[in-house]
Amino acid sequence: KVVDIFVRLAKELAGDVPLKVINDGEVTALAAFQKIKKGNIMGISMGSSEGAGYANKDGHLMGWINELCYLRLDLNPKAPTDPWSKGAHTGLSHLYLGQRGATKLAVKGGVDVPDHYKFSDPEMRTIKHEHHAQCLKLIQKAMTDTDAEKKAQCTKIYETCGVYLGYALGQYCEFYDIDHVMILGRVSKGEGGDIMLETAKKVLQEEFPDHAKIEFHTADDHFKGVGQCIAAAALPEIK
Repeated sequence: KVVDIFVRLAKELAGDVPLKVINDGEVTALAAFQKIKKGNIMGISMGSSEGAGYANKDGHLMGWINELCYLRLDLNPKAPTDPWSKGAHTGLSHLYLGQRGATKLAVKGGVDVPDHYKFSDPEMRTIKHEHHAQCLKLIQKAMTDTDAEKKAQCTKIYETCGVYLGYALGQYCEFYDIDHVMILGRVSKGEGGDIMLETAKKVLQEEFPDHAKIEFHTADDHFKGVGQCIAAAALPEIK
């Protein structure tokens, strides 16, 4: 029942109406291929969580669900747990390559946030994404601060996220043949997103020189936000 779950969902929900059900990570990979027309590409959407997928040299999906948001990135035994695994695991990608990767650092980054947006607050440790989305907006706003010292402190949030991303790609390369990476999602928006990508490149160059050849791609802020939707809309076959 698991193997054909998406096929059955489409049939049961839509009948004969064209409908394609696909994991959001795989849609990210397709959006990436549509955008740059190059294969061996990992598409990563850094939004509510991490949505990641892979397309081979021909731009085709591999037939499985990647779900890299459940991959353990932080092997530190003191790494935080997440509300999905409820303490059974620590260091999962949820808390590193999505908006939570940034919001859990908001206070350390000197961003002025309400108490209920602080990572220590119980409301920030549930599966709900709303508080994190609003907290991320405050981080992005802080990156436009005219106070150079405050902006420099906030910049460290994105540099840290870039370190997360660089080490994650180094790990992914153990299992995928990656020539290109496209980064989408709200975390990658604005100047902070550019800083994050530059930091990730440095990590690959210094820590994973065999993979420093990977080319990074991004898009304008509009495509970063809705690129997955555009790709998904093109999937159903219209007869």
